[in-house]
Amino acid sequence: MTEDNANKEPKSGDQFSDKTDELINKGKKLADKAEDFIHDAAHQVKESEAFVKASSFFGKVSDFLDQKSDEFHSGEMGAKFENIKDQTEGQVSEIIKKVKVAGIKIGDAVDEQLEALKGKKEKPGNRDGGGI
Repeated sequence: MTEDNANKEPKSGDQFSDKTDELINKGKKLADKAEDFIHDAAHQVKESEAFVKASSFFGKVSDFLDQKSDEFHSGEMGAKFENIKDQTEGQVSEIIKKVKVAGIKIGDAVDEQLEALKGKKEKPGNRDGGGI
């Protein structure tokens, strides 16, 4: 056997076991350090002003949603929707009346202009401000 072959001989079981134990211990230490780092970072975040504000905001949102859910389930929302529907129907009716009146006025003005163009009658005046 040469000297090179002697150096390449397999390590004994004890050396392999020692290296394995050493790597496992290093892995445990690294995991402990990572855990400590995460714990410290979480603690810093919890103490930060942004976290306090965000927690407060989410608390308010939660309260608001709970309130609206209670209103919905108690029937208050149904009454509100019915009220909105009634108001909207009234407004739509008024708008339709105004559109009809405007349409009639526009139609009358168009008819008068057509008649004036045909030469059958004179161009109408302002009608005391009652025009369009």
